[in-house]
Amino acid sequence: MSLRHVGATAFGAGLLACTVLLVTVGPVAASTDAFCAGPRRLAEFALRGVQAWPPTLLYTDGCNDITLRPSVLWTGVVSVLGLVLAGVGQATGN
Repeated sequence: MSLRHVGATAFGAGLLACTVLLVTVGPVAASTDAFCAGPRRLAEFALRGVQAWPPTLLYTDGCNDITLRPSVLWTGVVSVLGLVLAGVGQATGN
């Protein structure tokens, strides 16, 4: 099996798993639920932290802190790596 096929399979499997997880359990693992008066501006959204193990992403919308699910992040990483592998396989002509 060529590198291009392995990458395409990993991309498809990661994308499918990510979509199923987003629909069934949602992207948010934890969130604070403080009331925010007035509309939110884009400038108020900020990345608060990134943890390597387990892969966790924490961001804020100005009032609340939101943590994304590690399972959703893992499947997204698998999709990106599959896309890179497929591109390398296509470029090398395997």
